[in-house]
Order: sequence, then C-alpha cells, then structure tokens
Amino acid sequence: PAGAYVSSTESHTTVTTDFTKAVVSTQSTGMDDTIDDIDSRKIIVRLLDENTAGETIRTYFTAFGAINDVDLKVDEGGKSRGFCFITFLDGSVIDKIVEQTHVIDGKEVVVARAIPYKDRTKTNKLFVGGLPESLSEEEISAFFDQFGTIEKIETVIDQDTQRRKHFCFIVFTNTEAVEKAVNGKNPPRSVVHKIGKFRLECRKKFPEGHPIQKKFKEMRKQQMEIYPGPSLDTFGYSYYGYSSYGYPGAFQPTYPPTFGYGGPLRPNSQRGAFGYRPY
Repeated sequence: PAGAYVSSTESHTTVTTDFTKAVVSTQSTGMDDTIDDIDSRKIIVRLLDENTAGETIRTYFTAFGAINDVDLKVDEGGKSRGFCFITFLDGSVIDKIVEQTHVIDGKEVVVARAIPYKDRTKTNKLFVGGLPESLSEEEISAFFDQFGTIEKIETVIDQDTQRRKHFCFIVFTNTEAVEKAVNGKNPPRSVVHKIGKFRLECRKKFPEGHPIQKKFKEMRKQQMEIYPGPSLDTFGYSYYGYSSYGYPGAFQPTYPPTFGYGGPLRPNSQRGAFGYRPY
C-alpha cells in the first residue's frame, strides 16, 4: 500500500500501513531487545529528500553494518517528513557513522545518535513562575541550590516598564537537579515550591522543537480557544503560554487572584473543580 515500505530479510518481515509512520522492520531473535539496548543501537537521520524511500536508506546504511529496523516518518498523506530512525544489530558501528558525512539521493543528510528513551523527558532547564518583584535572584538561587548546582538564572525584563517579569528560567549543570525540583513530573504537570510566603510554580522547560514542549504549547493554544482572553496561572498572573516565547505580557498581573485560582468564574459547563477556572 502507499506509504508502507516492505523489506525482506532473513528474519521476520513486517509491513506497516499506518500513515503516522512507515516502518521497515525486522524482528531479530536471540537479542535482548530492551528499550535501553535498542536505543544504544539507534541513529536518527535528518534532512532526507522527501522522495527518498525506506529501501534506499536501508541500502545505503547497510554498508556500515546489519540493520534491524528502519523507521521512516511520513505524514497522513504518506509523504516523507524528512527524517527516520535506524536501529543496527550492532551498536558499535554508530561511532564511525556519525563521524562521517552522508549523501543520499544527492542530498547531504544529518546523522546523529538517537536520544535514549530514558533521557527524552529530561532537561537541565527549569521554568519558575509567579515570581514577585521583591524576591531577589540571590534568594532564588539560595533556595534552588538544594536541588543541584546552578549554572545561571535567566530573567526577562519588560521593555515598557524595565522591570523583571514574573517568571525566570533556572539552568542547572545536570538534568537530575530538575528531576528533583519537579519530582519527575513532565509538562503540563508542575510542582509548587515556597520561598518564605511566596508560592512558585515550577515546571520542566524543553527546547521549542522538543515533542513535549510542542505538545504543551498545543494544549495551551487549545485552552486559549476555549477560554479567550488573558491566560492565567494558578496565582492570578498571566500564564506562561509565553505568547510563543515572545514574552509579551507573560506573567504580568491581570485579574486579582481568587483563592489562589486565576481568573473569574465561568459558566457551570466550563468550570473545573471547586467551580474555578480549571488551569
């Protein structure tokens, strides 16, 4: 079928017709196919030509070693999204592969090790929202230093008022510090920490292209369509949908806090728990 790639090998052959992905897959035998083991043998190939087929990719990289799986990502129409994942039978070949330049179908592609599954939800950057102006960077640093070594604290200055906005990003030297700070929770889930009388909402911050960050922004967009107007956090400040990280108005006070919940009451059909705005 269109959008599906077939590969015959000495082991089992799988054909996938799901247009969210096209897979050239062989299931090996006698191998410990745990997630960690598979990730250690996997690369990602980016900037593929949209007409490059899975079989072409397999043929090219087979020159470096036996391949267990080629996962070419396509859209709903079966068109290549320009990248794929390749799992080798022997992960030792990957170091040599990523050091070289690769050209497939006349186009140079980018090859790198795939991010291990266990690390895909980790980041060394923490979002901290609900910051009052009276809380200094020294106090912020002194509190969050309990989770790990801080590399830097990134604040944003409002261009109109020349005052610090009500959020910041804390960059740690390792990802485990952020895991501790948020108890391992991924967006949109967050953790509240108290510095004195102030309650700060903390959440992992991923790069803009990261799947979790993209999904989170899409969720915020959908919420804004349901609840038009200023988007608020649980402290009554403008929420950090960040206006696509242009930062305009982010975490500037709008409506006064209502028992710790931002925004006015909604019709019964739109109320969350306790009758307040549900986010």
